[in-house]
Amino acid sequence: MKQAAFYWPGTILGLLSLLFLCGDLSAENDCGEQETVSFSCDIKSKQVSVCVTKQDTLVYRYGKPNQIELELHAPVQFSSTAYSGGGEGRLRFSNGRYDYIVYSGITNGEWLDAEAGIREKVELGGIYVVKDQRLLADLKCTAYSDKHYIHNLPEHETEPFIYYD
Repeated sequence: MKQAAFYWPGTILGLLSLLFLCGDLSAENDCGEQETVSFSCDIKSKQVSVCVTKQDTLVYRYGKPNQIELELHAPVQFSSTAYSGGGEGRLRFSNGRYDYIVYSGITNGEWLDAEAGIREKVELGGIYVVKDQRLLADLKCTAYSDKHYIHNLPEHETEPFIYYD
């Protein structure tokens, strides 16, 4: 009993220290100090960040941390659709014949309790790389630095939702 009492304060301090240190272990974002994060996630060793500028436009940044490979500026080009038990939102950034479509959503997964009608929720996010309206790649998020969904968008019109095979 004495041993447990002796280690208890040390255990609490150790756990608190671990919590403070782990705050920096999550994915980061590439938004500047004058920008607001709208979406950010890691895609393997790279990351994508969508940032809102003071002028209410969006900036798409993709690459390794502090080594941007592609930066695109655009007005808000948002589309969304509803799913059974969820939905999906997308932001489109065009670059010549290519579109980089950042997406996030939630949908129903496997049944957890069919009798009670409870299903797991599956969050999804990533980038669709599209060339000439044909899907080339679906780069899926592997970690998130902020919320798992697109948020903090300035006022905008909604564009039609396009489904990709």
